[in-house]
Amino acid sequence: MLEAEARTRQTELIRGAFREAIKGVSTSIPGHVLTFNPLTQLAQVQVGVARVDINGAEFKVPPIIEVPVYFPGGDFCVEYQIDPGCEGDILFSQRCIDGWIQSGGIAANPIGRFHNMQDAMFLPGFRSQPNVLPEFQNNGVRMRNKAGTQFVWLKNDNSISMDNGVARFNVLADGTTLMQNGAGMFQLLADGSFLINGLTITPDGNIITAAGINLNTHRHSGVTPGSGNSGVPVI
Repeated sequence: MLEAEARTRQTELIRGAFREAIKGVSTSIPGHVLTFNPLTQLAQVQVGVARVDINGAEFKVPPIIEVPVYFPGGDFCVEYQIDPGCEGDILFSQRCIDGWIQSGGIAANPIGRFHNMQDAMFLPGFRSQPNVLPEFQNNGVRMRNKAGTQFVWLKNDNSISMDNGVARFNVLADGTTLMQNGAGMFQLLADGSFLINGLTITPDGNIITAAGINLNTHRHSGVTPGSGNSGVPVI
Protein backbone atom coordinates (compact mmCIF):
# COMPACT_ATOMS: atom_id res chain seq x y z
CA MET A 1 0.00 0.00 0.00
CA LEU A 2 2.77 2.41 0.95
CA GLU A 3 4.69 1.46 -2.18
CA ALA A 4 1.65 2.22 -4.36
CA GLU A 5 1.17 5.60 -2.70
CA ALA A 6 4.85 6.40 -3.24
CA ARG A 7 4.57 5.53 -6.94
CA THR A 8 1.48 7.74 -7.23
CA ARG A 9 3.26 10.68 -5.59
CA GLN A 10 6.28 10.12 -7.83
CA THR A 11 4.06 10.09 -10.92
CA GLU A 12 2.32 13.29 -9.85
CA LEU A 13 5.68 14.91 -9.18
CA ILE A 14 6.95 14.00 -12.64
CA ARG A 15 3.76 15.22 -14.27
CA GLY A 16 3.95 18.50 -12.36
CA ALA A 17 7.59 19.01 -13.29
CA PHE A 18 6.87 18.25 -16.96
CA ARG A 19 3.89 20.61 -16.96
CA GLU A 20 6.02 23.40 -15.55
CA ALA A 21 8.77 22.69 -18.08
CA ILE A 22 6.52 22.87 -21.14
CA LYS A 23 5.04 26.20 -20.02
CA GLY A 24 8.15 27.82 -21.49
CA VAL A 25 7.81 26.00 -24.83
CA SER A 26 6.05 28.20 -27.39
CA THR A 27 4.35 26.59 -30.39
CA SER A 28 1.50 28.77 -31.66
CA ILE A 29 -1.21 30.94 -30.15
CA PRO A 30 -3.86 33.37 -31.45
CA GLY A 31 -3.15 37.07 -31.31
CA HIS A 32 -3.48 40.39 -33.12
CA VAL A 33 -1.37 43.17 -34.62
CA LEU A 34 -0.57 46.29 -32.62
CA THR A 35 1.57 48.05 -35.25
CA PHE A 36 2.85 47.17 -38.72
CA ASN A 37 5.73 48.58 -40.77
CA PRO A 38 4.98 48.29 -44.53
CA LEU A 39 8.65 48.88 -45.40
CA THR A 40 10.06 45.98 -43.40
CA GLN A 41 6.80 43.95 -43.26
CA LEU A 42 7.48 43.42 -39.55
CA ALA A 43 4.76 43.81 -36.93
CA GLN A 44 4.38 44.21 -33.21
CA VAL A 45 1.88 41.59 -32.08
CA GLN A 46 -0.06 40.90 -28.90
CA VAL A 47 -0.78 37.39 -27.67
CA GLY A 48 -4.55 36.99 -27.44
CA VAL A 49 -4.75 34.60 -24.48
CA ALA A 50 -4.00 35.72 -20.92
CA ARG A 51 -1.63 33.73 -18.72
CA VAL A 52 -2.08 32.69 -15.12
CA ASP A 53 0.73 32.90 -12.56
CA ILE A 54 1.41 30.43 -9.73
CA ASN A 55 -0.95 32.37 -7.50
CA GLY A 56 -3.82 32.07 -9.97
CA ALA A 57 -3.70 35.72 -11.07
CA GLU A 58 -4.16 36.48 -14.78
CA PHE A 59 -1.70 38.70 -16.62
CA LYS A 60 -1.20 39.89 -20.19
CA VAL A 61 1.89 38.73 -22.07
CA PRO A 62 4.06 41.69 -23.17
CA PRO A 63 3.92 42.54 -26.91
CA ILE A 64 6.32 40.74 -29.25
CA ILE A 65 8.29 43.06 -31.55
CA GLU A 66 9.77 42.69 -35.05
CA VAL A 67 7.56 39.79 -36.08
CA PRO A 68 7.62 38.77 -39.79
CA VAL A 69 4.13 38.77 -41.33
CA TYR A 70 3.05 36.11 -43.83
CA PHE A 71 2.36 37.15 -47.44
CA PRO A 72 1.89 34.02 -49.63
CA GLY A 73 3.97 33.49 -52.75
CA GLY A 74 7.50 33.98 -54.01
CA ASP A 75 8.29 35.98 -57.16
CA PHE A 76 4.51 36.24 -57.55
CA CYS A 77 2.74 36.99 -54.30
CA VAL A 78 -0.43 38.23 -52.65
CA GLU A 79 -0.22 41.60 -50.91
CA TYR A 80 -2.89 42.72 -48.45
CA GLN A 81 -3.32 45.53 -45.98
CA ILE A 82 -2.37 44.89 -42.34
CA ASP A 83 -3.98 47.20 -39.77
CA PRO A 84 -3.89 47.32 -35.97
CA GLY A 85 -6.31 44.75 -34.60
CA CYS A 86 -5.76 42.28 -37.48
CA GLU A 87 -6.23 38.82 -35.95
CA GLY A 88 -4.29 35.69 -36.77
CA ASP A 89 -2.03 32.94 -35.47
CA ILE A 90 1.35 33.66 -33.89
CA LEU A 91 3.80 30.88 -34.79
CA PHE A 92 7.03 30.28 -32.88
CA SER A 93 10.17 28.90 -34.52
CA GLN A 94 12.05 26.00 -32.99
CA ARG A 95 15.29 28.00 -33.34
CA CYS A 96 16.32 31.67 -33.05
CA ILE A 97 15.34 33.56 -36.24
CA ASP A 98 17.25 36.82 -35.59
CA GLY A 99 19.94 35.96 -38.14
CA TRP A 100 17.47 34.69 -40.72
CA ILE A 101 15.38 37.88 -40.55
CA GLN A 102 18.46 39.93 -41.41
CA SER A 103 20.08 37.72 -44.09
CA GLY A 104 17.66 35.04 -45.28
CA GLY A 105 19.08 31.87 -46.81
CA ILE A 106 20.84 29.59 -44.32
CA ALA A 107 21.52 32.00 -41.50
CA ALA A 108 23.73 31.77 -38.43
CA ASN A 109 22.07 30.77 -35.18
CA PRO A 110 23.42 33.46 -32.85
CA ILE A 111 21.48 32.49 -29.72
CA GLY A 112 20.60 29.07 -28.35
CA ARG A 113 16.87 29.71 -28.11
CA PHE A 114 14.33 26.93 -28.59
CA HIS A 115 10.59 27.52 -29.16
CA ASN A 116 10.98 30.99 -27.69
CA MET A 117 8.32 33.72 -27.84
CA GLN A 118 10.89 36.12 -29.28
CA ASP A 119 11.09 33.97 -32.42
CA ALA A 120 7.55 34.67 -33.57
CA MET A 121 5.97 34.88 -37.03
CA PHE A 122 2.44 36.08 -37.73
CA LEU A 123 -0.11 34.36 -39.99
CA PRO A 124 -3.10 36.72 -40.49
CA GLY A 125 -6.60 35.48 -41.16
CA PHE A 126 -7.68 33.38 -38.20
CA ARG A 127 -10.70 35.19 -36.75
CA SER A 128 -12.52 35.21 -33.44
CA GLN A 129 -16.32 35.09 -33.53
CA PRO A 130 -16.75 38.88 -33.04
CA ASN A 131 -14.64 39.43 -36.18
CA VAL A 132 -16.00 36.85 -38.63
CA LEU A 133 -16.53 38.08 -42.19
CA PRO A 134 -20.05 39.43 -42.80
CA GLU A 135 -22.01 38.04 -45.78
CA PHE A 136 -19.51 35.21 -46.23
CA GLN A 137 -20.13 33.19 -49.42
CA ASN A 138 -18.92 29.60 -49.36
CA ASN A 139 -18.65 29.64 -53.15
CA GLY A 140 -15.42 29.55 -55.18
CA VAL A 141 -12.76 32.13 -54.36
CA ARG A 142 -13.44 35.75 -53.47
CA MET A 143 -10.96 38.57 -52.80
CA ARG A 144 -12.82 41.25 -50.86
CA ASN A 145 -12.72 43.99 -48.28
CA LYS A 146 -14.01 43.10 -44.83
CA ALA A 147 -17.39 44.77 -45.42
CA GLY A 148 -17.93 42.86 -48.67
CA THR A 149 -18.57 46.03 -50.70
CA GLN A 150 -15.51 45.45 -52.94
CA PHE A 151 -14.64 42.06 -54.38
CA VAL A 152 -13.34 39.96 -57.23
CA TRP A 153 -15.15 36.62 -57.21
CA LEU A 154 -14.48 33.41 -59.14
CA LYS A 155 -17.64 31.35 -58.55
CA ASN A 156 -18.01 27.61 -58.70
CA ASP A 157 -20.47 27.85 -61.64
CA ASN A 158 -17.57 29.13 -63.84
CA SER A 159 -18.75 32.75 -63.70
CA ILE A 160 -16.74 35.78 -62.52
CA SER A 161 -17.97 38.89 -60.71
CA MET A 162 -16.35 42.18 -59.72
CA ASP A 163 -17.91 44.99 -57.70
CA ASN A 164 -16.59 48.17 -56.07
CA GLY A 165 -19.89 49.41 -54.67
CA VAL A 166 -20.46 51.75 -57.64
CA ALA A 167 -19.95 49.63 -60.76
CA ARG A 168 -20.31 45.90 -61.42
CA PHE A 169 -18.72 43.57 -63.96
CA ASN A 170 -19.94 40.01 -64.53
CA VAL A 171 -18.87 37.26 -66.89
CA LEU A 172 -21.49 34.50 -66.95
CA ALA A 173 -20.71 30.84 -67.55
CA ASP A 174 -21.92 31.05 -71.18
CA GLY A 175 -19.60 34.00 -71.95
CA THR A 176 -22.21 36.74 -71.64
CA THR A 177 -20.59 39.87 -70.18
CA LEU A 178 -22.44 42.52 -68.20
CA MET A 179 -21.17 45.91 -67.04
CA GLN A 180 -23.34 48.21 -64.97
CA ASN A 181 -23.03 51.48 -63.06
CA GLY A 182 -25.35 54.28 -62.07
CA ALA A 183 -25.44 55.63 -65.65
CA GLY A 184 -26.56 52.46 -67.39
CA MET A 185 -25.84 48.90 -68.41
CA PHE A 186 -23.82 47.24 -71.17
CA GLN A 187 -24.28 43.58 -72.11
CA LEU A 188 -22.10 41.61 -74.53
CA LEU A 189 -24.05 38.47 -75.40
CA ALA A 190 -22.61 35.08 -76.23
CA ASP A 191 -23.71 35.44 -79.90
CA GLY A 192 -21.61 38.62 -80.32
CA SER A 193 -24.46 41.12 -80.17
CA PHE A 194 -24.63 43.64 -77.36
CA LEU A 195 -27.11 45.84 -75.56
CA ILE A 196 -26.56 49.37 -74.28
CA ASN A 197 -29.32 50.50 -71.94
CA GLY A 198 -31.76 48.21 -73.78
CA LEU A 199 -30.63 49.19 -77.31
CA THR A 200 -29.64 46.04 -79.24
CA ILE A 201 -26.69 46.28 -81.64
CA THR A 202 -25.91 43.23 -83.78
CA PRO A 203 -22.67 43.00 -85.77
CA ASP A 204 -22.68 40.60 -88.74
CA GLY A 205 -19.34 40.76 -90.48
CA ASN A 206 -19.02 44.36 -91.69
CA ILE A 207 -22.73 45.02 -91.18
CA ILE A 208 -23.93 46.60 -87.94
CA THR A 209 -27.62 46.62 -87.04
CA ALA A 210 -28.97 48.79 -84.23
CA ALA A 211 -32.64 48.58 -83.21
CA GLY A 212 -33.31 46.77 -86.49
CA ILE A 213 -31.64 49.48 -88.64
CA ASN A 214 -28.71 48.60 -90.91
CA LEU A 215 -26.21 51.32 -90.10
CA ASN A 216 -24.24 50.67 -93.31
CA THR A 217 -27.06 51.14 -95.84
CA HIS A 218 -29.84 53.02 -94.08
CA ARG A 219 -31.30 56.18 -95.58
CA HIS A 220 -33.03 59.21 -94.07
CA SER A 221 -36.38 60.69 -94.97
CA GLY A 222 -37.17 64.37 -95.41
CA VAL A 223 -33.68 65.27 -96.61
CA THR A 224 -33.17 68.68 -98.21
CA PRO A 225 -29.80 69.16 -99.88
CA GLY A 226 -27.79 71.92 -98.29
CA SER A 227 -27.54 72.85 -94.65
CA GLY A 228 -30.79 71.19 -93.50
CA ASN A 229 -30.95 68.28 -91.02
CA SER A 230 -32.17 64.87 -92.16
CA GLY A 231 -35.20 63.09 -90.77
CA VAL A 232 -35.45 59.73 -89.08
CA PRO A 233 -33.65 56.75 -90.66
CA VAL A 234 -35.45 54.63 -93.25
CA ILE A 235 -34.89 50.88 -92.91
